[in-house]
Amino acid sequence: MDLFNHLENNQALFNAIVMSSADAIVSKTLDGIITSWNPAAEKMFGYLQTEAVGKHISLIIPEDRLSEEDYIIGQIKAGKKVDHFETIRKTKNGQNFPISVTVSPVVDKEGNIIGASKIARDISDRHIAQQEKAELLEKLKELNIRKDEFIALASHELRTPLTSMDAYLQILKRYIDDEKVKVFLEKALAQSKKLNHLISDLLDVSKIESGKLVLRIEKFDIHQLVEDTIDLISKANEFFEITLHSEIDSIQIEGDHYKIEQVITNLLTNAIRYSAGSKQIDVFIKAENGIVIIGVKDYGAGIDSNHFEDIFSRFYQVHQSNNVSGLGLGLYLCKQIISQHQGKIWVESELKKGSTFWIELPVSQC
Repeated sequence: MDLFNHLENNQALFNAIVMSSADAIVSKTLDGIITSWNPAAEKMFGYLQTEAVGKHISLIIPEDRLSEEDYIIGQIKAGKKVDHFETIRKTKNGQNFPISVTVSPVVDKEGNIIGASKIARDISDRHIAQQEKAELLEKLKELNIRKDEFIALASHELRTPLTSMDAYLQILKRYIDDEKVKVFLEKALAQSKKLNHLISDLLDVSKIESGKLVLRIEKFDIHQLVEDTIDLISKANEFFEITLHSEIDSIQIEGDHYKIEQVITNLLTNAIRYSAGSKQIDVFIKAENGIVIIGVKDYGAGIDSNHFEDIFSRFYQVHQSNNVSGLGLGLYLCKQIISQHQGKIWVESELKKGSTFWIELPVSQC
């Protein structure tokens, strides 16, 4: 008697769970005839229990989805559970909506599969959210394209007057004898050059983010490139002593000569910019295990280790000094360019003792 009561209580509890569930719970025979239909199913599909029980499950399946029932019943007959199957079902008034269903075999006392039990959940909200997300992504893509177009157009439009202005300043410089005026002209030319660099950086960032930065791959001597770049930077910054320490005389790599030169120039320029009064800059070149390693060391303020990762992000600047200008794009561009060459870039630094920026690039195998 106790066992009977126990079984009866369990059945009552099970029925209570089914009747109070927020998910539609439906059972059917292997022929697809509905045998149970809880209140949540009534609410979800619009059919009362008396209208649904005894009818075929196709009652709630759109015509173009009827083949799914064959698949589900096939899985059930094989003793397999169908988990979180996302599909479309229809309501009594003919409205289609997305659901996620889990279907399990129903077995009798002998272990024979006699039907299926289905738990269905309305996922309309999730689909709406996914659709809104997809629409937002499309809008962002469109905005990104327009942004790239704007940057390209703005770069072109800004460069045209800048080029003219630079030319006029160069001509004017030839006719000026007053040394004080020449100083101002030099400053104006320097600012013009700086603005050109900023425009180039913005354009490069736009190309990188849109996947349009094309590398012109060629074989060249990286050692010679570093020497030439040091020579160029030294002539423009005569106050600084840039010393090259090299364990090799020549080494070939394959890459974009101009872009790698851009990286070396940026690192040297940064070393000068953040030298904090020191005039010494050291450059190192060495080769090992099929890679060439280049380091640029300054003896300035240094960088706290908390910033080591962030400094390679867009628009990030460690030193917010009035004496240092820029958009915080240089190191970001360096990282992107080196990454596209299958290389690495990192920094070693200690506060008040300077910083060393290192890059690794694969050596040409031929």
